[in-house]
Amino acid sequence: MISNGIDLVKIDRFEDLKNNAIFMNKTFTDKELEYIKFRNNNTSTIAGLYASKEAFLKALKKGLDYCPLKDIEVLHDNNAPFIVFHNDSNIESSLSISHDGEYAIAIVSILS
Repeated sequence: MISNGIDLVKIDRFEDLKNNAIFMNKTFTDKELEYIKFRNNNTSTIAGLYASKEAFLKALKKGLDYCPLKDIEVLHDNNAPFIVFHNDSNIESSLSISHDGEYAIAIVSILS
């Protein structure tokens, strides 16, 4: 069975949050923060990573209180994003992130 999750966020919502160290450190892993820095603290990048985490939780049929967002890590292999879920390494997922204008969207499919 395949379970899907999707999340759409307005990019400018993260403009002030990217300067909020508490939010950034609570939400993103060290590797994700390195990637954000590599992308010049681009707000679109931050929005896309955040949308990915929410889409993953929706695919799991769970809410934001299910686990710390840092347990859901978005990494990249040759520019292709993928998720590492630190609570259960047996979950296979597929991730796609897109940006257009004012919005970032992420779609996650989980095979169960």
